[in-house]
Amino acid sequence: MTFEDVHARRDQALSKRVDEVCKEFTIDKSKLEELTYHFIDSMKIGLEPQGKGHATSKNMPMIPSFVTAKPNGTETGLFLAADLGGTNFRICSVELHGDHSFTMQQLKSSIPEELLEEEGVTSHELFSYLARRTAVFLKKHHDDLLKDGESTPLKLGFTFSFPVEQKGLDSGTLIRWTKGFNIQDTVGKDVVQLYQKELDDQGLSSVKVVALTNDTVGTFLSHCYNSGDSVSSLSGEISEPVIGCIFGTGTNGCYLEKIDNIKKLSEEVRDKLREEGKTHMIINTEWGSFDNELKVLPVTKYDIDIDQKYSPNPGYHLFEKRISGMFMGEILRNVLVQLHKERLLFCQYKTYEQLPHRLRTPFELNSEVLSHIEIDDSTDFRETELCLNQSLRLPTTPHERQEIQRIVRAISRRSAFLSAVPIAAILIKTGALHKRFHGEVEIGCDGSVVEYYPGFRSMLRDALALSPLGPEGERKVHIKIAKDGSGVGAALCALVA
Repeated sequence: MTFEDVHARRDQALSKRVDEVCKEFTIDKSKLEELTYHFIDSMKIGLEPQGKGHATSKNMPMIPSFVTAKPNGTETGLFLAADLGGTNFRICSVELHGDHSFTMQQLKSSIPEELLEEEGVTSHELFSYLARRTAVFLKKHHDDLLKDGESTPLKLGFTFSFPVEQKGLDSGTLIRWTKGFNIQDTVGKDVVQLYQKELDDQGLSSVKVVALTNDTVGTFLSHCYNSGDSVSSLSGEISEPVIGCIFGTGTNGCYLEKIDNIKKLSEEVRDKLREEGKTHMIINTEWGSFDNELKVLPVTKYDIDIDQKYSPNPGYHLFEKRISGMFMGEILRNVLVQLHKERLLFCQYKTYEQLPHRLRTPFELNSEVLSHIEIDDSTDFRETELCLNQSLRLPTTPHERQEIQRIVRAISRRSAFLSAVPIAAILIKTGALHKRFHGEVEIGCDGSVVEYYPGFRSMLRDALALSPLGPEGERKVHIKIAKDGSGVGAALCALVA
């Protein structure tokens, strides 16, 4: 057998194996239907009364936000917003002009490493830092308001993207830290009170933290404000914002639920809301935790390995680990390593230990690389060759690159198809498409994957048409990019407080 024959046979074996891999990532019409109705059931369970540890259970948390109104674009005023969503802290002011437009000033600061890494760090040290940065921002951009003292209270909405048990719009206790934080004496404490105390100690008692929210709720409110004359279904406009969601490094979504259905709220709380004329409340679904029990979610060897070997929270956020930008590249990396073990890829490397270090390093391959490979139509896949060389120091043959592109497209398509499940489920559960004749709805989305990944929105729409919504329902759904929910949305949250 010649050298060429050996390579031809290996290429053929690789193509056949990639066929099998791609089939593992395929989501068909019947699976979409099963997933959608299980999601609806999970929402209903999450709205029922739960024990104290509900937010850390296997169920989808379905957290009441205590936001009971949505903006319509006519709101005016100056509001502050603070955002602690990771290793950065951002403080900004948002001036709403009442015509769906706004102006913003902001200051972004990195959280000092000693607050993330050192043992024995206290809540006082973290929140004192946040308050000092808030003071720096206000002195620079709104010094005139500070001079007015107590006569000009400044409402602040606090985006805090960590698991909290929220008891009211202005109150939430930390359940656990994620994203590198490990300040133990914060757990179980009200983060609004911690922040407010440090603001007061900095002489900023005129700043009042009146609302606690997360980035998904902020995205929804921001989209409602910006979406022009289509905001209110009551005014008979063309379409109504129904869902706010994020498809980026992570994924999550929120929607408006009838207060009567939120049984986890006490009857006393629901009665009070009804007396105030409130009928709906935004629910933060935390849908990244959908089906942690793996009753219906598709499971591949690569999903299991990533969850059990490489993720910091095995057994949780299993839906997110199949679709978000943080994990798409890691799924590809695991597939490539497995195909090398089967002696079908990168055969110039005899053992796993000889593979380039970056290919052996978890989460070294990011979704941006996949986005370039996804649409590569260059001769011999030169763009893919360049991407793999730059990101992984990984030389490849043209046939290997062709097969890698097929795997990338299978991974991204599964991601988009699964992403359609919560959208379809929420629209069905709320009956949003049937509230009026020819009714249409808007989905406000933020995140790098939905905004920038090539073809993601088209694939998501394909999945919506295959879902129980059907082609007719899919045509009534408008997917819109909603920007800066953590800033504008938090400010709007402060407004409705």
